[in-house]
Amino acid sequence: MRKSLVMKVRESLTRHAQMKIEQTFVDFRNAVNDWINISINNGWITTRKLQKYGYKQLREKYPKLYSAVLLEAMDVAIGILKSSKSQKTIPKFDSDIICFKNQTYKLHNSGIIVPLCGERTYIPLYIPKKFRKYLLNYKLGRLTIFKKNNWYYVSISVNIEPPQRNPTNVIGVDLGVHNLVVVADAKGRELLRILGDEIIEYKELLEEKYARKQKYFNKILKKDCYCGNGYKNYSKYINHCIAKKVVEIAKKYNAIIVLENLKKIKGKSKNMRKLFRKWCYYDLIQKIEYKAKENGIPILKINPRNTSKTCSRCEYVNKKLKNERIFMCPNCGLEIDRDLNAAINIAKKGLMKLSSPTSPISLLRKECNEI
Repeated sequence: MRKSLVMKVRESLTRHAQMKIEQTFVDFRNAVNDWINISINNGWITTRKLQKYGYKQLREKYPKLYSAVLLEAMDVAIGILKSSKSQKTIPKFDSDIICFKNQTYKLHNSGIIVPLCGERTYIPLYIPKKFRKYLLNYKLGRLTIFKKNNWYYVSISVNIEPPQRNPTNVIGVDLGVHNLVVVADAKGRELLRILGDEIIEYKELLEEKYARKQKYFNKILKKDCYCGNGYKNYSKYINHCIAKKVVEIAKKYNAIIVLENLKKIKGKSKNMRKLFRKWCYYDLIQKIEYKAKENGIPILKINPRNTSKTCSRCEYVNKKLKNERIFMCPNCGLEIDRDLNAAINIAKKGLMKLSSPTSPISLLRKECNEI
């Protein structure tokens, strides 16, 4: 799998290096647009055959651009042409960005050396400690320099080989509002609980604060203005922390993570849509999947239908259950927290879906049937 490491360029960047970056931005942008025009003039070519139609011409036009960088501009142009919805309008590239292959740059101290407009230039970077293991131990891929809010950033793709695991357990992850996440295994053990009431309430307060701030500035300045989206960053940070804990539990118990497939129930009722607006559940699921893939942990998705209404002991479906926080089974008398009951059922559903008789999971299935 690939991981993108985004690092900020240090303020100690020299004036000469900054000038070279800006000059290369202009040449790279113009080169991409020239490749687009050459492709259209020769029948909308979207393969690397485009090189023979315009390489010599553009090499003479941009003598300061390294040949590898010019070919990267061609690849960007091909990507734009492939993603263009119609061939009636000519797409235009106007981003401040430069791309380099892994053979054209190298790491040096706390920075990189890249070819910019006729000479190799050193660019110092802020490299977090968590990124150093990737830069030193894994194969580096494409490097991209881009500009955002008047700051320069560098993105390096890294090819990561996740560890091979042979899971012997299954954990179910239930998502909700009262409890953002409840994690349990098929044997009924609660492994993690993240209370959601206070977190969601704080997020809603942030939303109101930013809405008032934007309304005030719009009124004073008499024009639309942008006041940031701190509440979204807060949600992303919490989701990162939750995903990290879930994956750590899966590593500890050598387990498969079973998630709800929320796409099947999201659009069915107004109450369900209101519930999903309160928190970024899709973002949380994406982060769990990404971190699990990085650690070689398998992910399984199941239909969440009746997971909170089914008894985790006798499998009786209590259809009369509404908004109660405690699940009471009229068949066997089980009293259990509703979200914990759902997490156990999710784990059991995942266990039933894994039907290989020779896997270690089959032994776990027999143990759970005996409980």
